[in-house]
Amino acid sequence: MKSNERSGRSEPEDLTTVTGHTGTSYLCPDLSAVDQHITLLYQEIERTPPSSRPEVERTVWADIDLLLDRRKWLEVTTLTAAR
Repeated sequence: MKSNERSGRSEPEDLTTVTGHTGTSYLCPDLSAVDQHITLLYQEIERTPPSSRPEVERTVWADIDLLLDRRKWLEVTTLTAAR
């Protein structure tokens, strides 16, 4: 296992996929795809019954954090390429 896999980050060969903490793969080639994944994860939290919500929130927020990192990276690379 490469160090990037342990941290949940995409491998250098596959810069369009983010792997969540539970192994879920999120295809993230652009900002709209990242935003769609984040929206769906928020909806998952909202659909979860209150009794199960704390565990789901921990897991889902961890994946949202990874997706937000990807979003930030895409924003920076887009701005850099536009120069």
